[in-house]
Amino acid sequence: MAREVIYAVVAVVAIIAGSLAFTYQPGVEVRTKSTTVATTVTESPVTVTAAGTTTATTSGQTAPPKISYDENLAKKGLQYFKELACNACHTVKAAGIEVGGNIGPDLSKALFGSVGVEKGTAGGPILMKYFEKNGLKDPAADPQKAAQLIAKFLTEGDKELAPTMMAQIAAFKQQLGDKWVNEYVPALVEMLKMAAAKS
Repeated sequence: MAREVIYAVVAVVAIIAGSLAFTYQPGVEVRTKSTTVATTVTESPVTVTAAGTTTATTSGQTAPPKISYDENLAKKGLQYFKELACNACHTVKAAGIEVGGNIGPDLSKALFGSVGVEKGTAGGPILMKYFEKNGLKDPAADPQKAAQLIAKFLTEGDKELAPTMMAQIAAFKQQLGDKWVNEYVPALVEMLKMAAAKS
């Protein structure tokens, strides 16, 4: 019983510390021009299309090919996400987790590094900074590498960019042991791949 109380206290402290560390940054501003009116639109810079096709978004970027994922493992990831109470801080609307906390951002586009840039969410582009720190400048162009880096992030954390997650990861490792790395992390990553594919 004391062990569960310690885990709960660590999780609450991590959530509070994390909510204080988040900063809001607006989305990408895109300007379009017609013959009569200039319009400004704020949107996410990534668009996913069918396999083998690419589409240029209004910000000039090219959308990645369709992302494949293991549906059964992704469903297990959804189960783990709720079991671990990740939805106390986050939603993953594209994966069906539409009700949850708003301390952290919607993780639907985590695979693309587009986390915390949506208008109205707390958080900053921590995952994009993490990708860039690990040599991945365009996660949409290499979703497989992005998935590997998310797995690394969930396994090792990043003390500089995400101290809250470091505390969470330590609590999960303490509670779950090897299951965290061998079962939970792969399923959570697969769930994020599914969310990105459906975004």
